[in-house]
Amino acid sequence: MDTEPVVMAAPSALPASAPLPVPVAAPAPARRQQLPEPLGAGFLARPEETLAEIRETCPVARIRTPAGRPAWLVTRAEDVRAGFLDPRLSLSGGHVPDPGVRRRALDVTLVNYDPPDHTRIRRLATPALTPARMAAHRDRIEQAAVELLDAADAARGRGPVELMDAFARPFAFRSLCEVFEVREEERTALYGPVALLADKAGCSVRAVEDSVARIDAFVRGEMARRTSAPGEDVVSRVLAAWHRQGGATEDEVASLLAMLFLAGFDSTVQAIGMSVVALLGHRDVQDSLREEPSRIPRAVDELLRWDTPGPFSTKRVALEDVRFGETVIPVGSGVLLSVAAANHDPRCHADPGTLDPDRDTAARHLSFGLGPHYCPGSALARLELTVALTAVLGRWHRLEPAVPLDELSWGGGYLHRRLAALPVQPGGPA
Repeated sequence: MDTEPVVMAAPSALPASAPLPVPVAAPAPARRQQLPEPLGAGFLARPEETLAEIRETCPVARIRTPAGRPAWLVTRAEDVRAGFLDPRLSLSGGHVPDPGVRRRALDVTLVNYDPPDHTRIRRLATPALTPARMAAHRDRIEQAAVELLDAADAARGRGPVELMDAFARPFAFRSLCEVFEVREEERTALYGPVALLADKAGCSVRAVEDSVARIDAFVRGEMARRTSAPGEDVVSRVLAAWHRQGGATEDEVASLLAMLFLAGFDSTVQAIGMSVVALLGHRDVQDSLREEPSRIPRAVDELLRWDTPGPFSTKRVALEDVRFGETVIPVGSGVLLSVAAANHDPRCHADPGTLDPDRDTAARHLSFGLGPHYCPGSALARLELTVALTAVLGRWHRLEPAVPLDELSWGGGYLHRRLAALPVQPGGPA
């Protein structure tokens, strides 16, 4: 912090009888502003309670994050939707990555860009990830679910199943491998780096760097292979769009592909876990969906509204003063758009505390974002969740928590909550 220097009169300017000069002390450093810190450990288990109070009492609140940084928290659905669409709220903070600098995949990804740079890169992936393209992989994704549940049943005997390790994680990974057409001999070696980068807690810097290098080598190897022998997979279609349209560097394409693979893993793992937790806590909904599995695709949106791995969008920076209602967020401020608070805003969703698989407004949830940064992999995520829940509910005629739901362990952080484990007790075949 800048301070005024100590000021003393020059000795030659003082009369002999004058007292010695007294130094003028520099002003004491200002105390750090006291701001509420609502996003700590307790928030991870029950974010809706914390966010509901903020939304209804101070919908645009200045807080301090667990990292110690001040930020503005926007919680009402109308404001959050406006924030997603406001170009003054920047992901890059106004800094454009230099395309001339050589980078590894994942060093810079789509969340480091604003339009128009974000748009020119993202458009390469759009044709590869349409609902119709993803539906073409459905049979193999369903087969993966069946095989994993077979293995879980065989291993458990009459005991519980730890659903995250036995099903959610390997299912999300295998689904991505099917869509990207990763060769069988590559999959085992690839899983470790993907899982480590999804949850870096307790990992050394060296382990993280090695994993990034492994993903970079994998993506660039696949780019070379699909250039000479293209297929119907995501990599081939992204490369076809790139060769046809141009507009991106090789490093940017490599980072795009790596981001699609990594982002499509842990978010789906956690969405599966949170959806099952919701059904464990609502036995009537669980039973009704088991009896009428044709309702599951629509119920997926309600489950995504009910709980989401990402309570907030990626942090944004205000490039100008931005007004929400009576509050002006000053230029340069960090801004958190609260997806979870908006998803439970009664102004948007009637009776938001009820899990209703037939809710008319469920598809208006913001768990995939909105506008230019809407999740490009949303069609695949919906397909995976539909297949996973259909398989789990169809496998067992009753599913109960093996531990009380309020004793589940939540980790990660306020930007991405993570369910460490989900032990469930199946009740026999459906």
